[in-house]
Amino acid sequence: MLANCNDHSVLKTLLTIVGARPQLMKAAAFSHAVEAQKGQLEQVLLHTGQHFSHNMSGRFQEELDLPKIDVQLEVAADPFIRMGQMMRGVSDAIEAHQPDAVVVFGDTDSTLAAAMAASRAQVPVVHIEAGLRSFDRRMPEEHNRILTDQLSDVLFCPSESSIKQLASEGIFTDNRPGLLVQAVGDLMLDTARLFGGAPVDNKADQTRKILLTLHRPSNVDDQQALRKWIEAIGKQVQDQGVQVIFPVHPRTRKGLMAEWGDAWKRALKERSIEPFEPASYLQILQWLKEVDEVWTDSGGLQKEAFFMKRPALILRDSTEWTELVASGFATLCANPDALPAAHLKLQQSQRALDYDLPLYGDGRAAQKMVNSLVRWLNR
Repeated sequence: MLANCNDHSVLKTLLTIVGARPQLMKAAAFSHAVEAQKGQLEQVLLHTGQHFSHNMSGRFQEELDLPKIDVQLEVAADPFIRMGQMMRGVSDAIEAHQPDAVVVFGDTDSTLAAAMAASRAQVPVVHIEAGLRSFDRRMPEEHNRILTDQLSDVLFCPSESSIKQLASEGIFTDNRPGLLVQAVGDLMLDTARLFGGAPVDNKADQTRKILLTLHRPSNVDDQQALRKWIEAIGKQVQDQGVQVIFPVHPRTRKGLMAEWGDAWKRALKERSIEPFEPASYLQILQWLKEVDEVWTDSGGLQKEAFFMKRPALILRDSTEWTELVASGFATLCANPDALPAAHLKLQQSQRALDYDLPLYGDGRAAQKMVNSLVRWLNR
């Protein structure tokens, strides 16, 4: 049994919502902590169907030893129709299982849909990864973060800066009784330590390697933008004799095929970029131990790079993980033309950095969340 929990508490039910790859990884660490609280907490796991394929969801569920999905929704690809279908599905699950709280992760459409459904049903919303802001209203994720935080009753923050952000938005001054806001650290660090082990300071293979991911609509949906990124990356690594490992997201594959047709893999290889199928989480962790740097437009991989002591070039003009940039562990690269200068800046920033800096807690975020939830639900 975890420490600091109320021995006289009544069994409480959590409806935990997942819908995309990063949420499965967060739910893995959270579910392990819930399982350790048998008799005090039980969990119903709902997958919204937002991203459901074996490569994008099924494989992660298997390798992270997640509990079985109790409720599986089927939703449309159209984001407007899908949003309503997810809200309806979560609402039906609330009616069927009568949870004491609905738990949501991060900033996807699934997150906001579940928060809205729970709020309408007057069921408390627990938001894990609260208080993050990229300050870029062009990103749908930013809307989802802001609105979910406003609807939430329990806000678990990954860092002190996210606590300060919520305070600046007046979250602490509203009239919701029993509001809980707490900095607990990052669940992704829990998961990385649980499944990836300790980071490697010096890799055995001396070949210089980069792990690349691209999947943001702004980077890959426009063929001209995608071509510019591929050309710029190819030129940068060929000039430096670097090998690029590139697991290709289905969305990106579609753009590559539209630009180069069936020859898209050859086009990448000609630019020293080696394409791979979408990778499992454990494969990503293994690659992080083998590469020298990470170039990505993914939010989660920015942190995973930091957890594994690898610098990250963020292929965006903003990030919700502002601490990484402020501390020099990552550098923003707004467009392909900025790549050479941004890469040089990243390399120069690495000379005196301490990757043991606890930006996102101590790897025990899930335990802290569950302890706090047991107390809060039995208050």
